Amino acid sequence: MHWALLGIIALALIVVAGRRPKLAFGLLAILLAGVIVMLQLIPGEKERGSALISTGDVRLSQVHIEPGYGGSFDLSGRLENQAFSTRTVEVVLEVQLRDCRVTGQDTTEDCQILGTDTPRVGLAVPPGQARDFTVNLSFPRSRVRGRIDWQYRVTKVLGHAYPAVPAQ
Repeated sequence: MHWALLGIIALALIVVAGRRPKLAFGLLAILLAGVIVMLQLIPGEKERGSALISTGDVRLSQVHIEPGYGGSFDLSGRLENQAFSTRTVEVVLEVQLRDCRVTGQDTTEDCQILGTDTPRVGLAVPPGQARDFTVNLSFPRSRVRGRIDWQYRVTKVLGHAYPAVPAQ
């Protein structure tokens, strides 16, 4: 609604600018003030939604990381929303690429972090449901001397209240 009003003011600014430049500058000042007020004072959807879902209510499963284009990696998996009344809108992950020294039969130790990426997964998942996703990861070019090990976790979840279906 607010953005539509600012769009109308911007359109009026374009129409009036040729004939009445003083009025156009006044409309420009109103437009800029409106944008600043909307961005600074009015809480956005993300800020309101960020408190609705805890990171413990989102579960990652079936995670696969494969080489991608140009030295990047593609992370794919399934995101499950275990919240009761909130749908996810965006999930922020932290993914670490680690170089681990192999010491014995499938045991690793002395892992060094080669890079960290924080991809955002924009995915609407209703409560109690799951969705598949894929994101691209970029890390600085590094030579792996041991075995690649991946560490990943959910760091932030943004969501909205999910409308309850009325009983019939």
